[in-house]
Amino acid sequence: MKKKMSVLLALSMLVLTACSGKSAPQTTAAPQTESAAAGTESSDKTEAAGGEQVEIADSYTWTVAMNVAETTLNYKMMDKFKELIEAKSGGKITLNLYANGQLGNDTEQMQGMIEGSNDFVTTITSGLTSFVPAYGVFDLPNAFPDLETMRKVLDDESFVDTLNRDSATTNVRMMGMADAGFRQTTSNKEIHSVADFSGLKIRVIQNPYHIAYWQSLGANALAMDFSEVYVGLQQKTIDAQENPYMNIVSNKFYETQDYVIETNHLGHIIVFLMNDGLYTSLPENVQALVDDCAHEAIVYTRGLADDSIAADKATIEESGTKIITLDSSVQAEMKEKSAGVYDQIREAVGDELVDSLLNAIDAAK
Repeated sequence: MKKKMSVLLALSMLVLTACSGKSAPQTTAAPQTESAAAGTESSDKTEAAGGEQVEIADSYTWTVAMNVAETTLNYKMMDKFKELIEAKSGGKITLNLYANGQLGNDTEQMQGMIEGSNDFVTTITSGLTSFVPAYGVFDLPNAFPDLETMRKVLDDESFVDTLNRDSATTNVRMMGMADAGFRQTTSNKEIHSVADFSGLKIRVIQNPYHIAYWQSLGANALAMDFSEVYVGLQQKTIDAQENPYMNIVSNKFYETQDYVIETNHLGHIIVFLMNDGLYTSLPENVQALVDDCAHEAIVYTRGLADDSIAADKATIEESGTKIITLDSSVQAEMKEKSAGVYDQIREAVGDELVDSLLNAIDAAK
């Protein structure tokens, strides 16, 4: 077994945004969160924003609330957006980034969205379902056959329009989605078939769809705080856990595990959210500027993710931990076994949204 190291991190399901741009007090940095753990290995600075400036009549100061550190993909995405929109607006738009939970914990950030004190938030989809049920659609297991297809779907206008319509009642507008690749499984047990998951004690986040999914495969799904995962693996309280490659490496989970199994069961999707009331109140040319800069920031972040995934896989393999790629027939069986989870999500978010996602996947293949 490889060397052991305790890593203490705090689990947090980052939440959303709202409108206005008031200043926030300086506070001490919050502990890193599960979604915050993704994205610590790419360069921090970007090239100067290009493109023509847009003539804007009014000036705006907007606030971004985050529970993540400056080293994460989430932060780098919003920092790129800040760079772009401030340059292309000729300085008429100012974006203030508040990382490390400076604007409160998850619940307080959500309340800020409702009350209109925050304009933007970046988080991950799996932590949103209790606040915005529509985002449960991203918990459909083994839905995406590959990363290229997933990214095409995340950019599909028809699907995003349906998602935004279903989310409008919560004052949330999806501006775009980046990712940290797929969530993978680490284990001390070699896994090549669905039967190999039987009895596996796997740590999952506190999400009913995630728990139901692993149970459908015969595993023993245990919800556990992120800060407890490393020690849980070390002490064999759990046999396995699942996270994107970035979290597996940054938290050194591979040091306590013999195998990384590329289950690709869910995308680790990073969302770029804006207060819907603010967006709809803007002139069309400002809306278009926000749309364009958000898209550029998303594309930039995907590039960072690809570079980091490649580096992370190399780190794991160099350590002696074996990476197992499951056969496509096993992936198909995993999806088939989780049919009940699809039914749960349909009941929660509605047939239209689920079908919109599945149709977008078929079109993207």
